[in-house]
Amino acid sequence: MFGAADPEQAIAQLEAYYREGRGERAEVMASALVDQLMAQKDRDDDTQGILVKGLRILAGVLNSRQKYKRARITIGLLHKHRNKHGKAMGHDFVTAAADYHLAGFIHANAGKKSAAKKAFSKCEKLQPGHLAAALDVAEQCGYVKTLAKLYPLAGPVISKNGTYILEIEGRPAADARRIGAVLGGEVQADIERQISAIMAGEQAANARLQAAVDSLVPTHDYHTYSTN
Repeated sequence: MFGAADPEQAIAQLEAYYREGRGERAEVMASALVDQLMAQKDRDDDTQGILVKGLRILAGVLNSRQKYKRARITIGLLHKHRNKHGKAMGHDFVTAAADYHLAGFIHANAGKKSAAKKAFSKCEKLQPGHLAAALDVAEQCGYVKTLAKLYPLAGPVISKNGTYILEIEGRPAADARRIGAVLGGEVQADIERQISAIMAGEQAANARLQAAVDSLVPTHDYHTYSTN
């Protein structure tokens, strides 16, 4: 199907189809690309990298199209070939964490809660402080321990693009109200208080950023200036 076409261009096209919701076309093309590359016995590092990208897209497409059995097989191949590529080119733990995050959803959607929990946990292990994965394992598998541990590290609620999030700095954010719904009690009440304060203008939309900006504002001790 792809012939001599630039593999990177093929990947870009697949990503575009996936983003646009053209799942059937993305599935057909990604499957063809993966099959073509898997058939090559002596893949160089660049080709192995393209295979990994193709498997990643295919796993996501299959999950979105509710083809969970194939998605589980594909995500397993993705882990295998990503690790092989990582040994040659260096491991990207952030990308690997995202792959395990996707794997958690695939396993959960397939009704494999134990496998889902392991995948979400692996995601958080590779990228400590991954609040989104902690929330997802709580919602999908009923395991709230990690979320309860990470929540105090997240700082104040942030208003961003019309939603309210919690975020451990430098890590993927999670929906604040969903966290409140899972943890309940005082946590939920505090989150709702913060959201109300942001809406009323009594709390900065991003208190962490505001504090950082305020710290850059120079202060003057006018008493040090001579009046002479």
